[in-house]
Amino acid sequence: MNPPNPLIAKSPVKPLKPSTKAASYGGRGIVEVLEVIRILETASIPCCVAGGCALVYYGARMVPNNWEICVPTDSFEKASAMFTVTPLSETYEPRSKIQPQIGSLKHTYPHFALNGVNFSFFIVPAFEYFLRCEPSNFERSKHNIPFPKLDCYAQSLLDTQRYLDLTNLIDGMDLSEEWGEEHLDLDKPGELEYAKEKNEKIASSLAEHPNSRPSRLRETPMDLRQKWQTIIRTKQKRIGLEVPGHLYNTRFRTKGSPDPRLREDRNI
Repeated sequence: MNPPNPLIAKSPVKPLKPSTKAASYGGRGIVEVLEVIRILETASIPCCVAGGCALVYYGARMVPNNWEICVPTDSFEKASAMFTVTPLSETYEPRSKIQPQIGSLKHTYPHFALNGVNFSFFIVPAFEYFLRCEPSNFERSKHNIPFPKLDCYAQSLLDTQRYLDLTNLIDGMDLSEEWGEEHLDLDKPGELEYAKEKNEKIASSLAEHPNSRPSRLRETPMDLRQKWQTIIRTKQKRIGLEVPGHLYNTRFRTKGSPDPRLREDRNI
């Protein structure tokens, strides 16, 4: 898998102008992200939404402040560059970089804002999520936004050691041990070569952040089945005292509630 080129994120950055209006759908930015997806797909670049917005699609209760648009790693430079030249640079402008995050290269990826609207997005290479970014691995929301299929995304979060995100996914979809046995590869020792490569990239990216401590992915064999089982078996413990626990299967799902993807009242 080809590594991403963090130099793409070093284009000149303008200060973000005060927003003149909220994004569509109560600030969620559905119309705006669909336009970004249309631009990429018109350029023959398959893409899907990952990160916090994907977790919301799968039922997690959270409020992401940006969208992560995942593209094939070999299309990352092309996709990123499109928004830095005319005509798209007249509509979108670079946003300031973010601080390094645990086990992530997100701080190196290009971040854009829509002029005059409180909407921003990252272009993220599939390397970041260890995903095969191709339409056969996507499903579409009711608004036609592409997301990684549930099994692909769960495996991705397990392989990339995003255990907090995996916990949110499990609680949002109320997944079971049996579901994991049927849909995931729990027998492998983890993606150790990926972890090593990503650790090297994270370490090299921190030269611009001297006060940040490198956060490393584990490079030694792991028991993925045990990790999966541990998160599944603690679902009830994560239900807060502020809700009647006997009415909830998880902190996000009441007993008997439908698949969150099927609810008509969800704008995602």
